[in-house]
Amino acid sequence: MSTILKTEKHLFVTLVCSFSLTLQGFKSDTQELPDFRPAKGYTQVAEAHGDLDKDGTEEVVYAYNTTHKAKDSGYHRILYICKNIRGKLKLWKVNSSVLWNSEDCGFFANEGVPLEMEIRNNTLRIKQTFNHNAKHFSIWKNIFRYQNGDWFLIGSTYNDSMNCGPDHECDINFSTKTVKVSTTYDHCDDDEKPDPSPGSANFTYPFKEIPRMDGFTPGRKEIKVTGTRYIYY
Repeated sequence: MSTILKTEKHLFVTLVCSFSLTLQGFKSDTQELPDFRPAKGYTQVAEAHGDLDKDGTEEVVYAYNTTHKAKDSGYHRILYICKNIRGKLKLWKVNSSVLWNSEDCGFFANEGVPLEMEIRNNTLRIKQTFNHNAKHFSIWKNIFRYQNGDWFLIGSTYNDSMNCGPDHECDINFSTKTVKVSTTYDHCDDDEKPDPSPGSANFTYPFKEIPRMDGFTPGRKEIKVTGTRYIYY
């Protein structure tokens, strides 16, 4: 899975990261933040509204397709997190790593990556789907929170499902370092063979740190754990 999702983002990431670092010098609660103006030619594909920093005011998060072509996977996507300051949208955060390219979705590439975003409990939740084929798909759900002056990945759920086959799930809470893995089976009526018994395991894993939003791309990380499947995020 991680190999499939690798893309040639190096130049684009460098440009966006440079701009993102510039934003870090601004105070998030003042008009010093720049006005939100997406680049010419960028097209909006998703948005979410909600309070991300517990100040009682809704932030707005946008996902855009850029005009930067990605090899064999559509266009690079970019995430904008905006604050509403005195009725004006101000650009608070830019990220170019957490969203897959517009056609990084496998079997149904012409339909684009299914992308859902929501803000709940002061966290940003992003869901993306990869279709291996018509009967096999993987869903990545990632939870980000603003804390200690930066954005972090605090939770991740990976679900790999196959019609008439196994359903694997790996759920991680990076704040508590707890991991839950499980496997169930989707039974087909015309299959006379009994399904294997479902399995699950709960354990802690010594993650060295809570991953930061910048530089994180869903589907790139695999950790082998003795006695269980891999940890994926």
